[in-house]
Amino acid sequence: MDGRNDQMRETLQRHLDLSMERLKVIPSDVLQDTNIGSLKLDRNKLKNISGISNLLYLKTLILSKNELSEFPMEIRNLVHLEKLELNQNKIQLVPEGVFHFLPCLSFLKLSNNRIAALPKDLATCQSLQYLNLSHNWIRSFPDVILELRRLDELYVENNKLRKLPLELFLNLPLKKFKATSNRLREPPEEVCIGGLKQIRNYFKQLQNGKAEEDKRVKTMFLGATMAGKSTLCRSLSQGRVVSVSREDRTVGIEISKFQIQDFMFLFWDFAGQMEYYLTHHVFITPQALVILAINLQRYQTDDEDVFNDLVGFWINNLLMRVPDAVVLPLGTHKDCCMVGEVEAKKHHIEGKIADMLQQRKTNLNHFIHNMDDKKESELYSDQLQRLKEMADCSLRVLDLLPLDGTDYQDIERLQSVMLQLVKDEDRFPNVIKVLPLIYRKVETAVVKVAESDDTAAHGVMEFNHLLSEIAHTGNLDELDKDLLQDILRYLHRIGLIIWYEDIKHVANTVFLKPSFLITMFKMLIRHDLHQQFDCIPVDVLVGEQTFKRDTLKWKAMFLSKAMFRLKAVRVLVKHQLQQFYPRQMADIFEEMMGHWDENGKLLSLLEHFEICLQVRNSTPLNAEAQEFIPGAKWMAAASSPETCYLFPLYLQQNYEVAERWAGDHQEDIHIRAYCSPEIPEGFFQRLMVKSCSFYKTNWVGRIMFLLVSNGKPLLIKENNAKGDSYIEIRGRKPYKKPDFRPVWDFILSIVSLIRKLSEEWQGLHLCLRTPCRTAGCPDEFDWPDVHSRSIAYYMTKEEVKTCETCCNKFETELLLPKVPEWDPESPQRSSNVYVTNYGIATVGSPSINVHKQTVTR
Repeated sequence: MDGRNDQMRETLQRHLDLSMERLKVIPSDVLQDTNIGSLKLDRNKLKNISGISNLLYLKTLILSKNELSEFPMEIRNLVHLEKLELNQNKIQLVPEGVFHFLPCLSFLKLSNNRIAALPKDLATCQSLQYLNLSHNWIRSFPDVILELRRLDELYVENNKLRKLPLELFLNLPLKKFKATSNRLREPPEEVCIGGLKQIRNYFKQLQNGKAEEDKRVKTMFLGATMAGKSTLCRSLSQGRVVSVSREDRTVGIEISKFQIQDFMFLFWDFAGQMEYYLTHHVFITPQALVILAINLQRYQTDDEDVFNDLVGFWINNLLMRVPDAVVLPLGTHKDCCMVGEVEAKKHHIEGKIADMLQQRKTNLNHFIHNMDDKKESELYSDQLQRLKEMADCSLRVLDLLPLDGTDYQDIERLQSVMLQLVKDEDRFPNVIKVLPLIYRKVETAVVKVAESDDTAAHGVMEFNHLLSEIAHTGNLDELDKDLLQDILRYLHRIGLIIWYEDIKHVANTVFLKPSFLITMFKMLIRHDLHQQFDCIPVDVLVGEQTFKRDTLKWKAMFLSKAMFRLKAVRVLVKHQLQQFYPRQMADIFEEMMGHWDENGKLLSLLEHFEICLQVRNSTPLNAEAQEFIPGAKWMAAASSPETCYLFPLYLQQNYEVAERWAGDHQEDIHIRAYCSPEIPEGFFQRLMVKSCSFYKTNWVGRIMFLLVSNGKPLLIKENNAKGDSYIEIRGRKPYKKPDFRPVWDFILSIVSLIRKLSEEWQGLHLCLRTPCRTAGCPDEFDWPDVHSRSIAYYMTKEEVKTCETCCNKFETELLLPKVPEWDPESPQRSSNVYVTNYGIATVGSPSINVHKQTVTR
């Protein structure tokens, strides 16, 4: 009888959604309704939930994004509770005496709080399958988790963990696990990134053999051109003063090693010219020591532009890219300065950097207070949480160290400072890593293979060939192939080798010498690229069936349109490969460039990193192809145009785009994506490549590009003025109300790409605003959180919006997208544009039915 009553009660239970109602207390009528089985109270102003214990049959309780500072003890009376969400509150302590009364609890979300430990009675929740503790203050792994025998999802990212227990992975049925952005030594974060399988392999090896500590530091030398970075790197690695001439300066990135006591420093010397910075983002990684070289001879205390070029630009980009990095400023060329000048410049640079960091902190706090003070701040809680996380990160810039690169005593002083820094566990908690002995054996074997006389100088090797060479060289014939692959993934993540297994054209290729890949990049990304056409010898041209006059056409095309024909790329690469690898040139050229009818590895990589874009004119209809068969290869016409590649980095003009767009109109639908502190270098060019990959009808310029989809134009324009950096997206206002949906779909697709790209810059604050439509009014309308259902809610709540400055009223759809969130279960979805969280767009009708084509000659 009781079972039948429970079944009837479950049938009568109702779901109540009180999200975003700005509630400070739970309404009394809600607390008296015992038929509520699911209650959503997220995005409110609740500081307590008094009376919640009345809801005896509650199974789901969502309290995310409120103002709870204490864990609600009343929850222990909800004995039927199965799902509890308390993320994004201010909870510091989870008390004992709650979970013992929640035997049915299977889902617990406590992320984004200030929790440092868990209560022991959590172990009584033997039904718990999901636990999220990300973004908290946990320093040691809670042993109570090991007693949750049904747990299959666990998230502990962004805590302060140093070590994960072996039992977690051997005794629990985990299927999903994340632990990035901690201070992990065992296992290292580079292992955790590989997922559960790699972590379990790691611990299995720890059980089977000895472990050792690995002390390795990636050291990135940054700074403007001619700052002395190469001199420092080579002097440190060679143990003597090395003079580097102007002609021998770094082109791209150079890599070297240096041992100080038991610490291995991996030096990455980044070229200073802006042209190379577009490829730097691939290699600038967190958990590294950053050495910022500043030429004191060039530095002028009364010239703001000089400070921005030599210091400000680099600090800003580090703030956006690796906001918690440790930065050591080096004042080079002190021997070229007058007495007293060095100290004055040192004091000035340190003061300006301190002002930048303080201004950054002030701006973030200003953004946070503005979000908190909004009338409907619950709509902006995701943005607010992101801002608070950014405010918790701090670029740690040390005192400037002046030195003379020609004095080895100064070089030794730099060594001493570097060693002292990396020994500081508070600054570098991840330097020491605990590794199974087999990791060291495989690494040693890889180094031997790379340095072997039988291995080509470029170090490019087919993956299966490398596995066999490692097994043979390191006497590792019986080593499991999966484990070997895991260790190679680890070596890739620490920068010893490069293996992009997720990129189709290079999945089976390992670069044993990362410097080779960088050398390949700098063949096409360099400050003097147009001059290379003048140096191509006749034999290279003949080998590619071209003539000297062709180089003139290629150069003109490059200078006017920033485009290369495939043949021009092949000639440029072959010419430079002859200089670097004359003996293996033929083999490595074919390896990297492929055949004429396929995309080679080099261009595939450059496309993957959004450095260039393949441009091919529409193939003419082939009169010989009488029938279209889905899935079959299309037989193109014999006279297909040659493939070209656009490099947005080199674009110089905007007139063609401006001409096609034909000017802004007051009625245009447009928004702005604001970037703080500024738009990162190369960000707009990469956005251009991403966007033009999806929308094949396009025109491009240096700071703007125009897309067309279904006959609708969309202009995307960069404005990177100091203190006012934004990307503007502008489309024409439709004549009919139903046509608003495609316009906003188009805009939202670009917004999605901007947001996805911005995730690579952890310290970049991005916000969306729509300018008021009244001419001359400076006010703007803020967008709510984009990745939640708040947009659809917000749009349906207000049909008209009023500008607070000019007091004019506008239809909401003129300012913000009145578009419901796409439901994957709904058969009626827009086939015009859909963008996933990964930035993949589908344009046009999702299906095509063609049986016959009739072609008239």
